[in-house]
Amino acid sequence: MLKFCFALIVSLFVLSAPVRAQLYQVSSGVTTHDKRDRDALLLQVDGSVETTREFWQDYMKDTYGIRFKSGALATLGIKGKKDELAAQEVSNVGISSRPITLYVNLSAVNDSTTEIAFFGGFGDKTYFEPTRTVSEFKGLRKIIDRFAVAARANAYQVQVKEAERDVTAADKEQDKLNRSIQAAQSNTAANLKRIDELTNKNRSNALQMHQDSLQLTTNAQLRETTRARLQRRRERLATVDKK
Repeated sequence: MLKFCFALIVSLFVLSAPVRAQLYQVSSGVTTHDKRDRDALLLQVDGSVETTREFWQDYMKDTYGIRFKSGALATLGIKGKKDELAAQEVSNVGISSRPITLYVNLSAVNDSTTEIAFFGGFGDKTYFEPTRTVSEFKGLRKIIDRFAVAARANAYQVQVKEAERDVTAADKEQDKLNRSIQAAQSNTAANLKRIDELTNKNRSNALQMHQDSLQLTTNAQLRETTRARLQRRRERLATVDKK
């Protein structure tokens, strides 16, 4: 059983290693668009589909003035796992002298990794290919290469902020625990002091009870003596009255 578990862990590590190695490395591949395979440039980055889409849109708008909009997948209820974006009538971005259409397919590799498929064409009829439209495909490559550098820096910045939040949360928890310990220590000291006071009070009460018990015995004897004396005096008085 242990050997099986060890082998399973090793196999999972081996399978996951190539995925990590491909992060932020642009490669040529294909993606599906309009039910057909399209030549594309592929890039895997840290982050969910949602965060990747937001950074892609912001980066392309700020760097190239390109506005990508989500396509049909956003309305099909699968936005968290996949998304399609497109930018129409794009020009002056170093790809072609003619207006072009750029596309991006986003798909979740896992909960923390997203694959970007970047491709384009002249409208929705002619798509760029690495062999037929070499210049345009190189232009796509330059854009996504620059994006990969920015995406890596952004991901690391996000991870630093997350780590800073974790450290801040841990520091706050430590302060909270220290205050709790100090309060418990103060309460314990007060309780021990109170216990000492009660112990001393109990000792004083025990001594008082002992003394009172002794006095009670003496008092009982005194009562007997005084009652006997009272009885004798009453009898003597009664004798005098009869005379």
